Amino acid sequence: MQLPIKIGFLNPYSSLYPYYSQHMLAGFFLGMGEDPVKQDKIKFIPQYTDTGSVQKTKDGVRKLLNFDQVDMLSGLISYSVLPEITPLLESHNKLGFFFDSGEYIPHVDYLSQNAFFSSNQLWQSEYALGQWARKEYGEGGIMVMPLLESGYHLHSAFQKGFSMGGGGDLLLSVLPFNEENPHHLDMDAVFKAIKKNVPPFVHAIFSGEGGNEFFKRWVKEGLNKEIPLIVAEHMIYDEWLDDIKDLEFECYSSSLYDPAKRSVQNKLFKQQFQQATGQPVNIFALLGYEAGMVFREIFPYMKKRDWDKVQSLLQKEHIRGPRGERNFYPDAGFVLPEVNITKVHSSGTITKDIITKGKRLAYNDLIFDDIRKSVPSGWFNPFFCV
Repeated sequence: MQLPIKIGFLNPYSSLYPYYSQHMLAGFFLGMGEDPVKQDKIKFIPQYTDTGSVQKTKDGVRKLLNFDQVDMLSGLISYSVLPEITPLLESHNKLGFFFDSGEYIPHVDYLSQNAFFSSNQLWQSEYALGQWARKEYGEGGIMVMPLLESGYHLHSAFQKGFSMGGGGDLLLSVLPFNEENPHHLDMDAVFKAIKKNVPPFVHAIFSGEGGNEFFKRWVKEGLNKEIPLIVAEHMIYDEWLDDIKDLEFECYSSSLYDPAKRSVQNKLFKQQFQQATGQPVNIFALLGYEAGMVFREIFPYMKKRDWDKVQSLLQKEHIRGPRGERNFYPDAGFVLPEVNITKVHSSGTITKDIITKGKRLAYNDLIFDDIRKSVPSGWFNPFFCV
């Protein structure tokens, strides 16, 4: 009897999405065409990496490679860990297939022929929003975010998109941080400044319940429809907006995936996931499903432990999934995702209407260095929060 393929799965903590790994792996096996419960072809070995920091991730990789002796690595990571873990992959001659939400921009200097990525590329969404906001509303807008969110590349991607759309003044406001109560959002000062200065638009970057708290405050302050509100993509995910659907508000955002897309692939994905889990799809299920589709193609060679062939195929393979064409090897040139600028309206139900297409960036664009350097708080956020 042939033993299953062992894949080590790096698993950081997320208070916002505590079940993301279960959703991701359920999507993965469905994408492979397997029953997530009954399948016995692949065994994922979870490795908790706490905050997902460089050291915790590196320690997890070492354990999986040396103690568990996995055939391959996977899991949720930040691109910031690549300088430390790619040498480990290469020295052990192992392949890694990783997931990320795209809160950080990949650094091309640390990519490897052994590493592959299923990335949600949230930075693409922010860059497109920045360009659109500048052309639509002009300069002088205000970006608002808590300290934790200021440690990502999202706001700097928005800034660069704004600059490429015409540039000019763009103010940044990072909320005060209370170490004793890090989840408290002190928004008094920023709302006072917004009402006094009346900017042409406000761009908000919050996560989870913080996003809903911002929406509620926005409406309470009487700003809804008075000042255009542009929010980060993860603030309009259905699982969060469902809690505030009775709050009447209007905003703009961007979307890398439209669950309402009527393609055959998307309908099949939603049907399979809902039947298997009893839950609506989410971004983690989607990332897993897309990965499962490519693993379905390469599994005959994984089964033979022909890792050279697996590596070669992963470098070239493309799939057509629920949101269109995807590939997983940066040096082959990531397929640019479709970015939709979306108008969101809530009044008992949530409606999302695509109003235009957003601009995208190639993964190795030279302006990425500028985006990486634009973290004004000096804060690096190791937590997975978005």
